[in-house]
Amino acid sequence: MFVDRLWRACVMAFRQQAFYDSYAQTFDVVQADTDALRRRVFDLRHQVYGVENDMGKLATLKADVFDSHATHHLLIHRQSGESAGAVRVVLPCEDSPKKSFPMQELSDHPLLQMPDRVQTLCEISQMCIAPRFRRRQNDGRILPGYNEQDRVDVPVLGKVVTIRRLIPYAPLGLLRAAFETALRHRIVDCLIMVPPDDIRNFGRTGLSWRVLGPRIHHQGLWQPMICNVKNALDAMRTSNPPCWEVVSDRGRLHEMALRFQENDWQDRIFDESCREMIYRKLSR
Repeated sequence: MFVDRLWRACVMAFRQQAFYDSYAQTFDVVQADTDALRRRVFDLRHQVYGVENDMGKLATLKADVFDSHATHHLLIHRQSGESAGAVRVVLPCEDSPKKSFPMQELSDHPLLQMPDRVQTLCEISQMCIAPRFRRRQNDGRILPGYNEQDRVDVPVLGKVVTIRRLIPYAPLGLLRAAFETALRHRIVDCLIMVPPDDIRNFGRTGLSWRVLGPRIHHQGLWQPMICNVKNALDAMRTSNPPCWEVVSDRGRLHEMALRFQENDWQDRIFDESCREMIYRKLSR
């Protein structure tokens, strides 16, 4: 029994190490803090949202009103140097909190109308992966499917074992960059809108979230969600350790979240004032 547990632990440890190393060898994530890098971000989001999916306003090549208080991140394929993915993190606007996020233009959820609460949020926005990295079975319109594996022979405890190795899931690095940006601004609750086709792929990584109101029809169908960084990493660490290794940067971001995350988030996120606003809305 002990040997069996040790065997399984060794195989799991190898899978985590192999997945992290494989991802680091395949992709790099950089902050787009120069004009040249931002142009690459805008070009990619235009290609995905505009050319591929014909989403009009979402596909702008130029900065929109939200870019003035957002950070951009570019996922780079190391071998080719190509732009593999992009994401921006929109931070709260102190002067106009009710006009901070793209989601506020599309959803009237009470949580988004509370200035004090808005200051504790950010929005992970316009996350996308280039077509070349989405040409697999079950890929969505914006993000790839998290379902690919290959088989590899590895030595474990003196024996050669064939195991299934996960193929790097490109958006993980973008999530890591988004979570780190949020935490560095002392924000732990992230808004995000995801096409319904991509929700299952997020779930397979072990990521947790809460639905934030009904789906939105806006140049396609979107599901507004809210994701707490600490809770998301807690869930991912339990249900998908290899993905947790990449997104948390081997626990570094998890430790950051633990330092200032309140333990009662699940009860606090929709506090009494928010519940009262929802009640009034439903009573009209």
